[in-house]
Amino acid sequence: MKSKVPDSSLAARELNFLVRLAQAAASTQRPDELLELIIRETTSAIGTDVCSLYLLVPPGHELLLTATNGLNENMVGRVTMKVGEGITGWVADSRRPAVVPEVSKEPHWKWVPGLDEDRFHSMASVPIEAGPRLVGVLNVQSTERREFNSGDIDFLRAIAAQVAGILERSELQRRTDEQLAEIRLSHETHERLTKLSLDGAGIASIVEVIGSLAGGRAALYSADGYRVRGAGAGRAQGALQGESTDGMPARIQVPPIAGAAREVRVNAGRPPRPLDVVPVRAGSDMLGLLVVGVDDETVDSDGRLRALEHGSTVLALELAKERAAAEVERRLRGDLVEEVLAGGLEAEEAERIARQAERLGHRLPQKAWVVVLEPDDDKTEAALGGRGQQDRLDGALSGLIRSRLPGSLTLVRSASAVFLVPDDLAPDLAAVEKLANQVLAAAAPVMKPGSASVGIGNVADGVGELARSHVEARQALRLTRRAGGRGRVASYRSLGAFRLLLEVQSPDALRRFVDELLGPLLQYAQSRDTPLLETLEALSAARWVRRAAARNLGIHINSMTYRVERIQSLTGLQLDDPETRVAISIALRARAMLGM
Repeated sequence: MKSKVPDSSLAARELNFLVRLAQAAASTQRPDELLELIIRETTSAIGTDVCSLYLLVPPGHELLLTATNGLNENMVGRVTMKVGEGITGWVADSRRPAVVPEVSKEPHWKWVPGLDEDRFHSMASVPIEAGPRLVGVLNVQSTERREFNSGDIDFLRAIAAQVAGILERSELQRRTDEQLAEIRLSHETHERLTKLSLDGAGIASIVEVIGSLAGGRAALYSADGYRVRGAGAGRAQGALQGESTDGMPARIQVPPIAGAAREVRVNAGRPPRPLDVVPVRAGSDMLGLLVVGVDDETVDSDGRLRALEHGSTVLALELAKERAAAEVERRLRGDLVEEVLAGGLEAEEAERIARQAERLGHRLPQKAWVVVLEPDDDKTEAALGGRGQQDRLDGALSGLIRSRLPGSLTLVRSASAVFLVPDDLAPDLAAVEKLANQVLAAAAPVMKPGSASVGIGNVADGVGELARSHVEARQALRLTRRAGGRGRVASYRSLGAFRLLLEVQSPDALRRFVDELLGPLLQYAQSRDTPLLETLEALSAARWVRRAAARNLGIHINSMTYRVERIQSLTGLQLDDPETRVAISIALRARAMLGM
């Protein structure tokens, strides 16, 4: 039996075809031209009427008609075939070639409306594979009935192998080009934002450019969700009642951002609209939040992601620099104020401190008020002692300091603040009390759910008297707090005669004085229900007008008369006597001060 001798002319034709295909593919850059080349050369080499190329699309469950030279070209990019569906899907699923002499009699055949396949009778199909990975399926069809032999299939498989290599190289080139474009875009974005930082453009300008690169309005928020700076509206400090003029919300609910997440999409504002929230971090420390609006025209592109990524990095550097500079300036300013308030300054020391203040951009006032802000209780003070609370308090007060107290020396601690207010900013007590109320209002959001009070010392007539005014401000706070005052502004001058109690050096002497006048009432309060002490305090507060005191206590005037008689009976005091009234008022204030 003679062995089959291969047709040398066929082998040469196949070899020439594969060489031409490889050479043409090497010189063709555009993917669409490459696909046209493949199907054109394959149709010619096999001698069929049409060649079609189906490529596997992610996630790998469907094949997409990618190119054809004989079917309805309008269906390219629109027709899909599930893996396992029809002849093409069966070849993809089984990874085996198929020869169909008559497609109308083939059980795997699937007719696709609009593809114009009804005029074809015979078909050969082979899988396109790159190693273990399926790339797609190569089909050839003829209008005349044709018996495709093993040589035809071997030739198609050789073409498919060549096509797989070409497509792999093309895909590799495409990915390389995309990576280069991404690197180029990333470099340009980073270079532009870094240049702004190096040129000292400021955070507001950097945020605005981030917004333009990301395709939406951008704003910077604190780590707890309050608006700090934004594009278009500039600084929005204090705009806490709604939205600023650029449409970004004044506050957002901070979403959970786990690990190294780059961005989280939330809905915020009035009406709610989508926003991308990007953490601005320095290591594990959250410095703030970059928030960028997502408009209807916004497309989630690599450019947007790069703008957010590089923008948050540059902002982290800017915020870290700003925080470090602010911390240094705050410490220098704090040391300066502490030194002034310590007292005992000689003329030469006062002059040195004045020069140091000028270098920090402040004027050491020759005549000034000392204003002190403090929490009203230990619980509020402890709650404000956490990390970052000093920054929160400083930020809450900074807008007021810039607008109403320019050049004033301030010292902000974690839960308190001291202001040296020149008399030209507050020429009298009424003016400084107005400023103190503004300080209280600015600090209130930071103090919640607790509260704070503000104390004002008498005006200091020189640098050497600032320490005395500081002590007076704190004494006003102490007395007001002991008297039950919360969330108030208290001046040392408003204490009137009661401030003389502060000069008594011996608490025991004050305690004996209180016992002499109020001792029987203190003992009575321990065993009886009638609030005689409270009645006495109401009388003193109402300037000893019994009807006013009764109204304030919510009792009848007859009840007030009974209580007065009972107080006089127990103490032996006559409440109509002016000197007795003064003594009782002093004793009541001393009792509050001593906490009796």
